[in-house]
Amino acid sequence: MSEPAALKTSLRFPWAGGGRRDGSAGGLGASPLLGAAVLIGAVWGASTSGLQTLLPWPFAGLANAVGPWVAPAFLVGAWSRRPWTAVLAGVAVCFGEVAGYYAVSAARGFGVNPSNVVLWAATGVFGGPVLGVAGWWWRRAAAPRVAALGAALLGGVFLAEGVVTYGLYLRYPGEAVVSCVLGVLLVVVLGATASAARAVGARARGVGSAAAWLLLVLPLGAAGEVLLRLVVT
Repeated sequence: MSEPAALKTSLRFPWAGGGRRDGSAGGLGASPLLGAAVLIGAVWGASTSGLQTLLPWPFAGLANAVGPWVAPAFLVGAWSRRPWTAVLAGVAVCFGEVAGYYAVSAARGFGVNPSNVVLWAATGVFGGPVLGVAGWWWRRAAAPRVAALGAALLGGVFLAEGVVTYGLYLRYPGEAVVSCVLGVLLVVVLGATASAARAVGARARGVGSAAAWLLLVLPLGAAGEVLLRLVVT
């Protein structure tokens, strides 16, 4: 493929990363990545079962929240060499979380409803790929605006959950503040540390781009929170 044609392809398909940085060779291949994803998911899912009773107010809600649940998908996506393995790893980590959580809950003497297992596994099929590729964008995308979208997606989950679930539905102000503060911190820190932003010395621009993406991400995240609430209840 000639150079102009390659450039045209990158611009036409920004969801593929806006071009890939040369540092992708440092990531994990498919087999070790998927293995790590399942292991991390199982450990984190098992941990959240106990953390629900150990964490003090207003942090206890983090062990039973969507944001911390999907954050490992972002992490393993950032480790991936390719976007398609980031998608698969996002699903794998969520499946691991479901298995780990309900295994420990059963061992602690709590009943396990099979319909709940199916429900949360199904949410992993949708949420895992989105956060997995968000992590890949954040670390691998050459275009700063695409990397900033990855940062906004993870931070936006915490913000939407804080406003909609904790603020509007449950009316837990303490948990709402914690979730929103974490969301803002994630947008700022991830926006400033995205590989594309650091490569061009534009950390502030990375934060600004991530914040701008929230105009799209937050409404979608809020709709997802409402839909999840309707399904669960």
